[in-house]
Amino acid sequence: MNRMETIALDVKQQVLIYFQDNLPRYMVLDIRRQSNHPKEQYLYMVSAKKDDGTYTVWTCWNQSTKSLCNGHYDLLSEESCEKVMDESYFRWHPKWLEPY
Repeated sequence: MNRMETIALDVKQQVLIYFQDNLPRYMVLDIRRQSNHPKEQYLYMVSAKKDDGTYTVWTCWNQSTKSLCNGHYDLLSEESCEKVMDESYFRWHPKWLEPY
């Protein structure tokens, strides 16, 4: 499921510029938040298809530094990308801040 429509336009633009300048053999497929934690609103994940037919997921796009890291390369399908992104997403709950 493509969630790019829920990502801020400036994030999409910066990711696309980064790929155009640094990874021209890849086409961005999806951008998702890495976490729902309020202090991590600048972290995202990106999936892309390479011109050789393989797929990659980077589990960390840092919007503050405009940098990409933690690549999972040579995936065989978009479904594999979705699985990596689903498994890498951090679900945070405010109750975790409450004292014991």
